[in-house]
Amino acid sequence: MNIPRRRFLQSAGCGTVVAALNRLLPNWLVSHASAADTIPSFFGAFTPLLPSLEDRIGLPEGFEHQILLKRGDLISPDGARFGDHNDYLAWIVENETHGWLWVNHENSHQLQGEELLRAVGGSCLRIVKGDSGVWRPQFPVAENFRVDGLDTRIHLTGPAAGSKWLDGAREVRGSVANCGGAISPWGTFFSGEENFKDFFGDPDHPDGADVAVHKLPEELHRNSRHYGYMVEIDPATREIFKHTALGRFAHENVAFRTTSDGRLAAYLGDDREGCYLFKYISKGRYDEAKGKDNRELLYEGILHAADTKNGRWIPLDPQQTPSLQEKGFDAAQICVQTRWAARHAGATPMARPEDVEVHPQTGEVFVCLTSYPVAGGFPGAILALREDANDAGALAFQSEILIAGGKANDLSCPDNLQFTERHELLVTTDYSQGKTTPPKPGTAWSELGNNFLTAVETSGPRRGKARRFMNAPLGAELCSPTLSPAGNELWVSVQHPGEIGLGSWPEAPGGEARSALIAVHRKA
Repeated sequence: MNIPRRRFLQSAGCGTVVAALNRLLPNWLVSHASAADTIPSFFGAFTPLLPSLEDRIGLPEGFEHQILLKRGDLISPDGARFGDHNDYLAWIVENETHGWLWVNHENSHQLQGEELLRAVGGSCLRIVKGDSGVWRPQFPVAENFRVDGLDTRIHLTGPAAGSKWLDGAREVRGSVANCGGAISPWGTFFSGEENFKDFFGDPDHPDGADVAVHKLPEELHRNSRHYGYMVEIDPATREIFKHTALGRFAHENVAFRTTSDGRLAAYLGDDREGCYLFKYISKGRYDEAKGKDNRELLYEGILHAADTKNGRWIPLDPQQTPSLQEKGFDAAQICVQTRWAARHAGATPMARPEDVEVHPQTGEVFVCLTSYPVAGGFPGAILALREDANDAGALAFQSEILIAGGKANDLSCPDNLQFTERHELLVTTDYSQGKTTPPKPGTAWSELGNNFLTAVETSGPRRGKARRFMNAPLGAELCSPTLSPAGNELWVSVQHPGEIGLGSWPEAPGGEARSALIAVHRKA
């Protein structure tokens, strides 16, 4: 059978994936090749929710939720604590009863200085399957560890490592603004550094240098180019890498695939207005037998930027794109000033391309365009992109809008994407809310209520149709909906509740709101 892309990847490093008959995607993306419509769905039939302005988790009849972790929970005996603004989450199962859970920590609206830097990055926790068949994170236990923005030492790889563009650095300090991510084909976690500009500013944005929002030590501001990369975390060895070949920009996530000739491809979005969609293609070929040595595929390859007007991928390579050669770009500079390179190469500025996911059966690539302008509707859309010959190595593609924002479509500002077992696309929203109630008339908040999670059909007569499954508390967004290893729960990050100054979820009224990880399941 085909199961969701993330679940293939989460099994990939532990030898549990069955080789595929379906050759559209690599073995680590596809298991048995039975029809998706024979798979029981965690969601099944449910009555779609209506908009809500309540300070609680809203679910259809027959479902309930449990809080697993909250900001500040002690996760290890050495004092490490679960960070703030938990976002992307993923698991890797090692055997029938044990595995790892990774959770990103993106930001904080309550902390500053070194306290802020200790609260971002990510948490890596042991998960264990209990006698009841339910998987749960274990804490506090000594195996758990944190990656933070203050003390964690991280290796640089790729063309920019040791270059003048990074002042010769081959190791950097800390990871911040950790938003989306992925599981690598070799069974490690990937975490994207997104809005690093809020922490350290950014001198390299083509529209003008950014000034940091947070007040941090001057020493860190001088090293702003050390941030804005895809970060790899190996839970078994605790080795951590920043892969410069994947570019430096506001990484939402990464979606891996292989080309028809076996090279590794990676799709990446730059969550910034007027920025770009990218695709990396490795020089070497993926070899399952090499295990974690396949990491070296991310040391040498070509990053491409999308020209959606002409349906082509532009190589960010001075040898192939004359405009970059004329501007004097070398490989290291492209890895650091990636937005400049994309602009000079003629890539299409886009409306905040965020999460990118590959359909586990068809290979279609879906992209959240969070601020896509919609006449008469609310901003946001999901782009569907099809590579020529369904080959991730192709340099030509076709694209269309799968669903656009608006009240009729019950959608605005899509942010995260994930597939269900039956290839519905789970979509979370992230639109701004006001500071007072009732909401200002005519806004997404007034018409659609609090942010929410919806399921969008990707095929058949209902392609592009949505069913709302979950409503967030006041001020919150829902992040990274992920089926548990047993497939009997939906794990979801509830990020920045109470950020608008209203609400106290998950605490009682009058308490301090805290980001948290929840598990949704059917009532017994």
